[in-house]
Amino acid sequence: MPVVRKTLSTDMLPPGLSERQRFMRFAELFEHFSNTGELDPASDVPFQAAMNSIHIGTTMLGRCDGSFVTVRREKRQVIETGDDRYCLARNTGDRPSRVIHRGREFTMRPGAMVLLKLDEPFFVADGASHKRFTNVHLPIATLRAMVADVDQLVGRELEPGGALSLAMDYSDLLLRHPTAVDEAGMAIAAHLLDLAALGLGARSDVVLAAKRGGLRAVRLQAVLAILEQRYHEPDFSAHKLASAAGLSERYVNELLFEAGASFTTRLTELRLRKAADMLARADGRISDIAFACGFNDLSYFNRCFRRRFGMTPTVARGR
Repeated sequence: MPVVRKTLSTDMLPPGLSERQRFMRFAELFEHFSNTGELDPASDVPFQAAMNSIHIGTTMLGRCDGSFVTVRREKRQVIETGDDRYCLARNTGDRPSRVIHRGREFTMRPGAMVLLKLDEPFFVADGASHKRFTNVHLPIATLRAMVADVDQLVGRELEPGGALSLAMDYSDLLLRHPTAVDEAGMAIAAHLLDLAALGLGARSDVVLAAKRGGLRAVRLQAVLAILEQRYHEPDFSAHKLASAAGLSERYVNELLFEAGASFTTRLTELRLRKAADMLARADGRISDIAFACGFNDLSYFNRCFRRRFGMTPTVARGR
């Protein structure tokens, strides 16, 4: 399944433009980036925006952070794109947003979500000068097959918590670490669909399958992301990893073992790879590199490195 990653930011705009020119240029780029809707800039602050997206076949993950007050999907975008997918969106800002969709108007609180249909217009506004949201586009036929009467949930505020929030947390995690999707795009798209279906009230047979696969996979990705962030701590342990993930140490060890390697094996491998990367760039003394990667014993580091790469750190330097 093809994976396409995109990034757009006002930092990419050429210098010397007026505020109006900056917004107009960004709006033009945004239409090519994602012809999902239109933005209205805040009038009291300089226009700034940053967004990125990951496309996995018909599934898309995206987030946007910027100084705009409204997001609108007009009939023009509906006609031009011909997109009939569902869009699960979460308000990740710090104040409520007003949503109008399918003739319904309601307030979406921070952390709450809404299910939109991209073949119909919508309007989101709150008057604030800063707006943040995360969204996931899901294939219509598949979600309808998994969730009975899913269309009745469109255009309503969806409470935070449970599998829906977990799906959005998972999306945010992947958008912060997009290279993880390159290796498991198809599985990730399936897990997101499982979680969304669970949160929206999937049929009983779908619930069973999703619980078996989707939730464990999401938790594994979260555990691996924490390990990637904290591998350099000399005293980092499976207990600390489990605490950071909000899971039991036994459950974390089971997840890692099922994925092919124990905590200690993964931690040591990650530290050695990081050390090898630093040595290849010849950054600093070998002892400093070892300590920066979490080893607190230089002799042990040397033995592990030689066993893993078939050469000493000194020989590996600059390679």
